[in-house]
Amino acid sequence: MAREKALEVPSYRDFLCHKLGSEGCELLFAENALKREYGEESTLFTYEKMNSFDNLFSGNYVRPAGGLSDIANAVERSAKRFGVKMYAKEKVKALKRKENMFVVQTDNFTVSTKKLVIAAPSFAFKEITGDLAAQIKSNRLFEAILPQPAFKAVAIYSYPWWENVTSSHYNLTLKPFEIFRSAATCLVDIMPYRHLTKAGSTLSKHDLAKWAKRPFPGEQIYMVGEAYSISPGWNEGALMSAYNALKEGWEIEQPEPYL
Repeated sequence: MAREKALEVPSYRDFLCHKLGSEGCELLFAENALKREYGEESTLFTYEKMNSFDNLFSGNYVRPAGGLSDIANAVERSAKRFGVKMYAKEKVKALKRKENMFVVQTDNFTVSTKKLVIAAPSFAFKEITGDLAAQIKSNRLFEAILPQPAFKAVAIYSYPWWENVTSSHYNLTLKPFEIFRSAATCLVDIMPYRHLTKAGSTLSKHDLAKWAKRPFPGEQIYMVGEAYSISPGWNEGALMSAYNALKEGWEIEQPEPYL
């Protein structure tokens, strides 16, 4: 499928159903364990993924020995080594402009800065208020982002052990059936989100990634994360966007390996 053809079809579901017919289309969707609404997904995104995104990587996937949390832990160690103060439990409430500074308001602090790196994914960022946040959210590139669950995880057990879990034992206020998504002998959960583009959008992930490097030309604001990259859903996308920010804001071409 050529890029021009992708732009003619608003959603990936329309494209599939046109090629497979109504029965083939329904069969394809019925076989998916995770019900996914392809009607919300841009055909252009699917075209780019098939013809560009997947060619960026060798397919030789590596999982850290201690799990994916090893990456976050390594970043934390590296940041602390350079004297970075971290407030992981502080929720950002608002992003504002004040003269030539940016103001970040959290539950307990108000911080002014000349440089600002935004790493919140689109669905979380929508909760942030303030004039700066409003400007970002109103941009058509930000509006084109479509959060989608990456996959569904299922754990099967010989018996529903969670029915015996008491709130007092774990200091929880929820009842057992409210904690988990299943009351059978398996636990089901939706795994982390990835970010596509909405049906009918003529904006590509390349457009989005270029915008995220510096959303406001001449101002030192940078957006990082897989949501704003050309490889949504993968750590590589988040890393590439972080490298873009380092190059744009700090003129760092090759970051040193994190330890």
